[in-house]
Amino acid sequence: MNKKLDLGSYNLIKKRIDELLIDPSQDLSNPSRQQTLFEQYKLLVESTQKSDERRKDSNNIFIAINSIFLSFLTQVTHFSELNFEKFLILSLLLFIGIIICWDWFRLINAYKHLNYINYSLIYAFERIFPSRVFSLRTDIISEIDEPTEKANTLLGKETIIPKLFLIIYLMLFFIVCFFWII
Repeated sequence: MNKKLDLGSYNLIKKRIDELLIDPSQDLSNPSRQQTLFEQYKLLVESTQKSDERRKDSNNIFIAINSIFLSFLTQVTHFSELNFEKFLILSLLLFIGIIICWDWFRLINAYKHLNYINYSLIYAFERIFPSRVFSLRTDIISEIDEPTEKANTLLGKETIIPKLFLIIYLMLFFIVCFFWII
């Protein structure tokens, strides 16, 4: 999932879900079929909730790792005593911090794509059910809030934190390089 999906890609995903989710040859009035669909729907909602929990937990872990890592880096960084060994070690540690932030950013984007697919599936299921809880919630939120690009605005805001850590690591790297040159 390294490829960034644009609005056209999202619309294509939604269209494919609408086409393939429900087999038109199946009789939806059959109570057994309705029950099976409802069980699949409940499983999907539960899976989506667990995915959200994993996303939140992974964000908390990344925040803790980066906070501890930055705290350690600021404690051991004494620019006046910067020799070649310390320069290499600090550069390596900063590079590791940058890699951690990049991985975190990729994970958030993966969850964003997964959420979009999960909620598109939920909305598609709801079109065949008498009530539309998730769709209605999204409609109400979009009426209350200013119009947003997608329902994943929280995930978009979550990418700010790894970007900030990344900027801090890059700034520290340039400072270390500056003091090494001087």
